[in-house]
Amino acid sequence: MILNGLGGQTLTRQHALNSAALMNAAQPEYLATLVVSFPKGEARLRTNFPGWEPLSVVGLMQEMELFLSALDLKRTVFRSDHASNWLVLRGTLGADKPRLLHELRAAIVAPEAAPLRPAWARGL
Repeated sequence: MILNGLGGQTLTRQHALNSAALMNAAQPEYLATLVVSFPKGEARLRTNFPGWEPLSVVGLMQEMELFLSALDLKRTVFRSDHASNWLVLRGTLGADKPRLLHELRAAIVAPEAAPLRPAWARGL
């Protein structure tokens, strides 16, 4: 399980690349992502990380694109379909990686045309 957006704006690149390196080393059978959320508020996080700023929806997709691009997984079932995810992605890495990256890149370029989950349906 990877928490997309956990690094915030400042550490987004580091978070994506380090998460991918960890998954590449582990070669998991199953990999899923959630979007970091704070149903009880961000105060606890901000106590220890006062400069943390959340990513925008496009920023979250850009982080996911960097993460997926850096993955070198052979036969990992990938799911990014939890209610917290704005864009639903499902596939098997490495077979479906080009398709997943294509879907992400299209959503980054034209988020208004992408099949994004409405905020009310995210259940958070």
